[in-house]
Amino acid sequence: MPIMTTIASLTDLNFHHVLTETPGAALVFFTAPNCGACRNLKIALEKYRREFPALPVFEVDAVHNGGLVNALEIFHLPAMYLYVDGHYHCELHSEPLPARIHAAIQAALQLPAEDEP
Repeated sequence: MPIMTTIASLTDLNFHHVLTETPGAALVFFTAPNCGACRNLKIALEKYRREFPALPVFEVDAVHNGGLVNALEIFHLPAMYLYVDGHYHCELHSEPLPARIHAAIQAALQLPAEDEP
């Protein structure tokens, strides 16, 4: 699989298929067009992708993908979820700074997977 250099979008229709086909860890963040905190996180994740291009990052527009939002019980935006080999690993909490995001991912990968919401 080629290294992604941009943040790819996922939808209700391709979410599980794309993550199943993505080996290793992948970060998914849920956002909305009118969310200022979401814009800040997206900027940080774009910088993160330049520094750590091997880890895929995917974006889901929560406004247009309500099925996923409901299934994952997302109550606040932005929300970040870590997947490993297509399986939910955990919700990720981090300041919107590339180094902090990387540290949070590395710490989360050392912990056992949680149950998907």
